[in-house]
Amino acid sequence: MEIREMTSLSQSNRDRILWILASSNGKLERSRLRKRMAMKYVDLDPILLKLAREGKIRIYEEIISLI
Repeated sequence: MEIREMTSLSQSNRDRILWILASSNGKLERSRLRKRMAMKYVDLDPILLKLAREGKIRIYEEIISLI
């Protein structure tokens, strides 16, 4: 159990976003993702934009989805 906790603590925000999306049937509203990440939009949006540029996610207005 201790190893699991260490892994989750060292998990990057990018990986957490992808994991949350995967566990939410591949899509989630931006506001719900922000709440689950416990981040402000100003911190979350640059990560989302980078993931979109890399082709990992798509952003449709308020919906974030895995590709």
